[in-house]
Amino acid sequence: MLSAIIVTILDDEKVAFKSVGCSQNISCFSTRGFLEKGSSCCVYFESESEKIIAIKKLVEIGALFSYGHGWAPSQVMEYLKEKGKIDMPYKEISWRGPGDYVITER
Repeated sequence: MLSAIIVTILDDEKVAFKSVGCSQNISCFSTRGFLEKGSSCCVYFESESEKIIAIKKLVEIGALFSYGHGWAPSQVMEYLKEKGKIDMPYKEISWRGPGDYVITER
């Protein structure tokens, strides 16, 4: 069974993530703009530097950035790496079906 923090939305204004089967401490996100509802959380940004700080915290706690069509969180991460904004490896999760997933380090 999967036990992780999964980033489901990553855009210029916010990052949303959910805890799946784990009790990972997310108190490091208790800042302005932090919303928590059940196992889902959302952090809003006022600047790009705030966004990069939040992303780095997520990478440090081992969050998985979801893969999908369009600008999924993993594609946004790849773009930020290409632009030199993120300089650390991160983990991507993609699904082949219900309960069937692949985790890749990028």
